[in-house]
Amino acid sequence: MDHLDADKTKAVERYMLGDLSVSEVEEFERHFFDCPQCSEELRALAIFQENARAVFVEQDLAPMPASVPAPESAAGWWRGLSPLFSNRGTSWNRPWAMALAALVIGIFAGYMAFTMREGAQAIKGYPLYALARGEETIVSPPQGSKFYRMYFDNSWEGTYTSYRAVVRDESGATKLSIPLALDPGEAEVEVLVPTRKLPSGKYVLAMMGGNGDKETELALLPFTLQIK
Repeated sequence: MDHLDADKTKAVERYMLGDLSVSEVEEFERHFFDCPQCSEELRALAIFQENARAVFVEQDLAPMPASVPAPESAAGWWRGLSPLFSNRGTSWNRPWAMALAALVIGIFAGYMAFTMREGAQAIKGYPLYALARGEETIVSPPQGSKFYRMYFDNSWEGTYTSYRAVVRDESGATKLSIPLALDPGEAEVEVLVPTRKLPSGKYVLAMMGGNGDKETELALLPFTLQIK
């Protein structure tokens, strides 16, 4: 699978919805770890999904009054605008009504983008520390979670044209290779991993930086993964 195929078949969205077959999941996951575009899109959707789930859980846990009428201030703004968007009459033919509709949609889209950014903390995160510090993080994703994230400081000097996170097991064999997009001067690096991708065990995340054909090992960060 290449990026064009993934985009054409909506592979990222279908992967999140569990709408791919077993063979399609394996094919997409091989592609995901080589494609920065799909990796970033999957990360954004995962953050949004976790954040939305957290909101709905909070609403379910909140006590529900037997019957409380909606306050006028909460609903009045829409009642005032709804005739503009009604199929009756000719309101939709008015240029200012169309502009207002575009404004409402734009505000909503901006809110959704903000929610996705702010929802990053909804996915369980684990800080990693350099091997030289002698600290090993226990990564234990909550049961039922689809993703977990690991993050660490950008402590190396210089900048590179490409970056990737390589996860190696105790034998030194590479188990994952994840391309990363880093902005210049970005202080923290974040890696999003599907929970089912790695079994429990001891690992080392090697942060790699590339310039042309040359790749440099920038940091080694050990962790122990415990899948429930």
